[in-house]
Amino acid sequence: MSSDQKDEIFACFKKEDLDNFHTGDLSSIVFPMLKKNALKKSIPRIRFNIFVFTKENQLVLLKKLRDNGEKESTERNFMTLSGFIHYISPFSYSSIENEIKHEFKEKFGSILIHFRLIDFIFDETPKEGSILTYYYLALILDKNSTKNWILVDESKLKNSIVEAVCDKNCKIIWKRVLNNNLPRKLIENSLNIQDQKNLVQIGVIIGRFQPFHNGHLQLILAILSEVNFLKIGIGSSQYSNTMYNPFSYDERKEFIIRSLQSANVNPDRYEIYPLPDLHNMKRWVAQVLDVFGNFNIFYSNNDWIRQLFKKSGKMVGNKHVFDFKHFNGTYIRRMICDNKSIQDLVPISVISYMKKIEGIKRVKNLSQFT
Repeated sequence: MSSDQKDEIFACFKKEDLDNFHTGDLSSIVFPMLKKNALKKSIPRIRFNIFVFTKENQLVLLKKLRDNGEKESTERNFMTLSGFIHYISPFSYSSIENEIKHEFKEKFGSILIHFRLIDFIFDETPKEGSILTYYYLALILDKNSTKNWILVDESKLKNSIVEAVCDKNCKIIWKRVLNNNLPRKLIENSLNIQDQKNLVQIGVIIGRFQPFHNGHLQLILAILSEVNFLKIGIGSSQYSNTMYNPFSYDERKEFIIRSLQSANVNPDRYEIYPLPDLHNMKRWVAQVLDVFGNFNIFYSNNDWIRQLFKKSGKMVGNKHVFDFKHFNGTYIRRMICDNKSIQDLVPISVISYMKKIEGIKRVKNLSQFT
């Protein structure tokens, strides 16, 4: 093992923080630790395992290398792509996805597309200790780009995992993948995307809008250029009068209506819905699907939320990037507390309404009790 491998820095966490992983907000619960220390102290760490298919529904299994990595094993052993996640600051859920895609491209010369979360499972074994494994499904563009893998035909998929090197949870997930015909559904979804784009598009976007700012406005206008009708969800709708959620659902709804009216958006092109927090991500996704009813494309810049809706079978729209550093509620509320101007960050119509309801004063007062 090289010195670089010994000095690898794993993404680790405390076992008591396990329940927080369902939120996708990992920045405060994942921390760095040298590989040798993590193994010695049996610190819980994050791993991934991914099932990769071609568009012809062939499973990609990687040839297992000898420990020195120089020659292929003469034994008929194959494996799905897996490995431990390394820590990169600042760490987020996106760090996990980015590392997997980058590693696959670097090692095997092909790009992963239609990257899809299957599940994540925590397990403890005497040999490896505590590990949280994220399982994914994906397609590749070019199946002829490398010699480091073998392709398993669709007719042999059920037997392929018997020869593959993986743990018991991997085999459980594999059975779920096959029993639910997930590869075929993923392939069909990739082929139907263009057809879906030709349908009448109903989009969904969700935000807390505390307060509604110019980034939100820019995002909604961009989405309205792509869809026929937009359903806007106001998250954490049951909360108000706290530093994190100072404005009520009705006030935030008024922010949106006034801003879109000032931008000359026809009110017939959107509808606004309350969406309370459930503090359970699976129940929350089910609630979204129930509250919004008919829609065919979901928009979010959050990679974790995007994966959850892909997992539910919904088409996910492209990201629309704006200046997140300045156009975010936390930054704007801080500016208010510091008596700094927010005129360049928030629509004039929102500022006027905030003054009318004494929202500026409210944010300042709430900050004194936080």
